[in-house]
This record gives sequence, C-alpha cells and structure tokens, in this order.
Amino acid sequence: MTSPSPEQIENVIIVGSGPAGYTAALYTSRANLTPLVIEGFMWGGLLQQTTDVENYPGFPEGIEGPALMQKFRDQAERFGTRFVTDEATQVELSDEPGGVHTVWVG
Repeated sequence: MTSPSPEQIENVIIVGSGPAGYTAALYTSRANLTPLVIEGFMWGGLLQQTTDVENYPGFPEGIEGPALMQKFRDQAERFGTRFVTDEATQVELSDEPGGVHTVWVG
C-alpha cells in the first residue's frame, strides 16, 4: 500500500495493530470511515509472539497468535481499512473539540 501524502486529512487514524487496533479498524471501516492503521513493524501486537491462544471465543481448540492476528487484519482490510507499516513517531492532539489531530510517521 502506498503511504498517504504529507498533510493529508484522514477521517480516522488508528495507531497500533493489536486486537484493539484491529477491532477499532473493523468497526470504523464498517461505518464507512475508511480508517488508516499505522501498524508498526511488529503488527499484530504481542499476540504475534504467542503460540497457543486458548481463551478466545470461537476457537474451542485454540489458535496460534499469529494466525488469529492475521484473521483480524484480513477482516479489517476486507471492509476497507488501509495500512501503513511504519512507526508513529509523534501524535499531537488538538485542544479544540472537532479539531484536527496530527500524527507523524517514520
């Protein structure tokens, strides 16, 4: 995927790609907000380093962490999530309600 251009305004930027980040991406994608996930270089969070996940609903026999995170990512992408595989280096939040926040990458 190509990186967004500098100073491009996005509806939603999600910093992080663990289970919470991918869940946020899925729901905002389904709401047609075309989120951009800055997933880092270790996308999938700590579950990428986990062998057996036995406490996640829907997988009664368990599932390996990387396989589970790939499923999360694939489902978010299916609904229109875009990804940047790089690190967010700085985030500046606006003081104004509805203001524009700024995220630096790379």
